[in-house]
Amino acid sequence: MSKRNIAYIKPKEPAFLARLKEQVGYKEGPSVDTKKEQLPSLNSSDESDGEDQPQVVVLKQGDLTKEEAEAVVKETEEAPADLKQRVIFKKPEKSSKSDVVPKDQTEDGRASRKRTSSKEEASAQKKQRKPHKQLLSFDEDEDEEG
Repeated sequence: MSKRNIAYIKPKEPAFLARLKEQVGYKEGPSVDTKKEQLPSLNSSDESDGEDQPQVVVLKQGDLTKEEAEAVVKETEEAPADLKQRVIFKKPEKSSKSDVVPKDQTEDGRASRKRTSSKEEASAQKKQRKPHKQLLSFDEDEDEEG
């Protein structure tokens, strides 16, 4: 028997299933035939027109405009690297204190109304006061017996 001429024929879908799918609005998923179809190419209108770029705000007279900022970025990208200088890797800067919100304050700067109960405070104090107990030592027991 030759195994080369084997083909799979998909059976016809029952009528009640076809009606059910039609009522629900079911769409058939990708099949072997649709797998190799060419996707439509992206047009220039599909691309974002600058939504990905940061917004430039000019507050003072000496601030850079959008065009000047783009020119500076192009210059830095196109400038050849200075191979005579030493390469220095810097640690990332830590966030400033103004960005960090203290635990007892909310983001608005208002004090939070979170209060700890007196029982919780008492249990915390007890934990701090507990002296360290000596650990069991089996060597000492042997010395006492002998």
